[in-house]
Amino acid sequence: MMYPHKYENPDQLNEKQLWLLATSAMLSQLNTDRHDTLLPKGKFTSPKLVKNVEQVLSRDWEIKNLADLSDAIKLLHERVTFGQDLNGWEVLSGIELQQAVQSKTIGDYHHVMDMVQNYRFSLKNSDMAWHYGRCSWLIRESAFLKYISEEEAWILLEENGKKIKAAFSSWAEFGLSYMVGAQYWRSSSYTPDTVRRYIKHYRFLMTNNESPWKNVPWEVEL
Repeated sequence: MMYPHKYENPDQLNEKQLWLLATSAMLSQLNTDRHDTLLPKGKFTSPKLVKNVEQVLSRDWEIKNLADLSDAIKLLHERVTFGQDLNGWEVLSGIELQQAVQSKTIGDYHHVMDMVQNYRFSLKNSDMAWHYGRCSWLIRESAFLKYISEEEAWILLEENGKKIKAAFSSWAEFGLSYMVGAQYWRSSSYTPDTVRRYIKHYRFLMTNNESPWKNVPWEVEL
């Protein structure tokens, strides 16, 4: 798989900084952003790019300044999504869960039940990486738009990174949790095809030499 950016660390960031950037990797990969610079496109900018990022942050997140960003981060840190379903059905046996998945009375909810069946023994901390990873990406984009300073961005990334460190023990765990969050977000129309691109990005990040997850060990201390 070709990727437009080589992992070069042009700004000579330290290992901790590179680790913090790597927590945004799933969404950065989706948007073909750099993995090795604080600003998602590195030094590149243009009026069109600025306008596009402004629209995304305003339309999807209502972010126009540091206060808005702080509110969005707080919301994502506190949000409980797939975890409530995962915990609510864990008392069922495998046979009972399979029967529930196949029941015609639950409608589109069978997608969620299918996820519970697939992940209830293998998923650590539910889909929290989906929330934490998007926080990291929002911080980087806010720095690009100068809603926050670079110093503020690193502080916020580290605060978010410590939550990630406490919740997961490897890039593999973190990435799986992120993918489950993406599936849950699309649960009303969940099929393998709807999340195929996330699986592709996960495989790239776990195996490709241009991936931050291959270049920065999980064990880096924050």
